[in-house]
Amino acid sequence: MKLKSYLAAFALITATGSAFATGPALAEEATEKSLYDRLGGYTGVSAVVDEFADRLFHDPKIAQFFAGMGDDTRASFKQKNKNLVCAATGGPCKIISRNADVVHGGLGITGADFNVVAGHLKDVLDEFEVPAKEQDELFAIILSLKPAIVDRPDETKLSKDAPAKR
Repeated sequence: MKLKSYLAAFALITATGSAFATGPALAEEATEKSLYDRLGGYTGVSAVVDEFADRLFHDPKIAQFFAGMGDDTRASFKQKNKNLVCAATGGPCKIISRNADVVHGGLGITGADFNVVAGHLKDVLDEFEVPAKEQDELFAIILSLKPAIVDRPDETKLSKDAPAKR
């Protein structure tokens, strides 16, 4: 895939870039680019979100959350998520969607559902050879949204020592 090569080259340039400042701390600070730039800018973010969304639409474990979406609505979903990732990672995009708690409220999303979605994101980031540091930074952002997205606690199994709920 061409984007893999692009992201790998971008990661290499980012990792080996030179700084005009002196000293290790100043050099690191001077060469540190935004997460958005390290993800490949809009081209990288867009490619990842497109693949990620397509996987969500077709996963039988969570497809019910996307039932009834036509092509136009799916394209809008992708665009809103591209803008969200772009803006949240330091890019120039404007967020064009409502708050996460409003968008996801009432859908009954569980922690297990959230984990399925996160697993797809991890797989796509791996496929596009996004370095671990950038993945960790992106997941920190995504995980910060979890309380606003998950609105139905996962059912827990009662152990023999746990008191029964009434």
